[in-house]
Amino acid sequence: MASINQHRKFERNGGNPNPDGRYVLYWMQINRRLHYNYALEYAVGWANKLDKPLLIYEAVRADYPWASERTHHFLLEGMAEHQQELARRKVTYYPYLEDEPGHGKGLMKLLGSKAAIVISDEYPAYIMPQHNAAFERQSSVPFITIDSNGILPLNLTEKAPTSAFSYRKIVQKQFVKCYSEPPQADPLAGLKHSTPAVIPTSALQKWPHAGWRLQDLQKFVGRLPVNHDIGKIEMEGTRKAALERMHTFVHEELHRYGEDRNHPDEDKTSKLSPWLHFGKISSHEIVEEVFSLMPANWSPDQLEDHQGKRRGFFNADESTEGFLDELITWRETGFHFCHHREDYDQYESLPDWAKQTLNDHLSDERPYIYSYEELAQAQTHDEIWNAAQNQLRQEGRIHNYLRMLWGKKVLEWTPDPQTALEYLIDLNNWYAIDGRDPNSYSGIFWIFGRFDRAWGPERPIFGKIRYMTSKSAQSKVRLKKYLGRYNSPLFGSQ
Repeated sequence: MASINQHRKFERNGGNPNPDGRYVLYWMQINRRLHYNYALEYAVGWANKLDKPLLIYEAVRADYPWASERTHHFLLEGMAEHQQELARRKVTYYPYLEDEPGHGKGLMKLLGSKAAIVISDEYPAYIMPQHNAAFERQSSVPFITIDSNGILPLNLTEKAPTSAFSYRKIVQKQFVKCYSEPPQADPLAGLKHSTPAVIPTSALQKWPHAGWRLQDLQKFVGRLPVNHDIGKIEMEGTRKAALERMHTFVHEELHRYGEDRNHPDEDKTSKLSPWLHFGKISSHEIVEEVFSLMPANWSPDQLEDHQGKRRGFFNADESTEGFLDELITWRETGFHFCHHREDYDQYESLPDWAKQTLNDHLSDERPYIYSYEELAQAQTHDEIWNAAQNQLRQEGRIHNYLRMLWGKKVLEWTPDPQTALEYLIDLNNWYAIDGRDPNSYSGIFWIFGRFDRAWGPERPIFGKIRYMTSKSAQSKVRLKKYLGRYNSPLFGSQ
């Protein structure tokens, strides 16, 4: 436990562990992995210190915001994988799948009341802050949340970053120290107590262990009160799939990242964000994998502060520098913003200059006005936008470059910026498998000026907000194959 960076620890309430507690409870909420997980490592440390069994509790509500077959399958595939692995390792695992909204109410309180101490995940967005605050109020034992989100701990920053540049300067000052304090690759290997945790009988009677449901996911999910129009995707929500994708990208595709990542026809982005969002893989291990390709005489200890410059910090090629900047700087900028701003998902959180220029152009005539339903069904006049939305609907993702254009057009085609923001959040969080993430909110709010600056010339509707057009995209990036696939009448039926 001494190795846990203190900036990662959030002590939710005071007091000493309950000496009569049956177990140490790790409540796995968002970093749903058994490796490279600071929170699990911390829980193992307490189990060893108190000489008590470890209980890992992982659950899925039936009524979480934007609940769909797509997200449910992704989550449950990961839980099924955990059940198999933890059965082999003889660690007590309690998966619970709510079958109707509200049926799980009271379970976490009961499990916590029988624990010596409760450990969970610190996460600055979506429903996790509310979950943690609610349990903090009702817990009679110490409740500690641990930040396993990125390379730099959330508490290392004092305020919300205003740009990627401002956060990058912090990264370059702190990276070597933070990277040198990595999470353990296999924290459960150090667990000393082999006796199974005794789960309260009343819990199992009222909230049955989900083992049997995890054997037939399609049947179980099919009868849940979730959005069944947004269906399962090919991507699997397992750590095995995450590792396979990481190895393929790093060892076969990374060298082309700098040259091809912006071209939809090439599709050479990492595609790792869904597994990062659900915590199936850690950014630490991805960075570690990338570093394995560095020359033998290269070392992180050699890195020097570059004053926030985008290139050169890692002493690597353009592709490696670009990918690591996306994984660390851009991804974590969003996490640190959400950590410091509870209004991260509200229009009022935009910079003053952005709100002012958008307000100045509220009365500008919009060339097209589309309803939410028309946008959701990709029924616009723009073939590029329709292709991007079709990809999102069917695959749960949009190519990174086109995601920016996709958002800018919604700002242009809706009655006002507030409506545009509402539509974009809903479209993204319903369809994108990596939606509901701090990084998702960074991308959406960037459309409206967050982490950006004022641009000229001033334009209708956008004012000083950065402007993008489909015509410009066609001249800058290769799109022919992409449009042919995602606007094909056969797409989605294949």
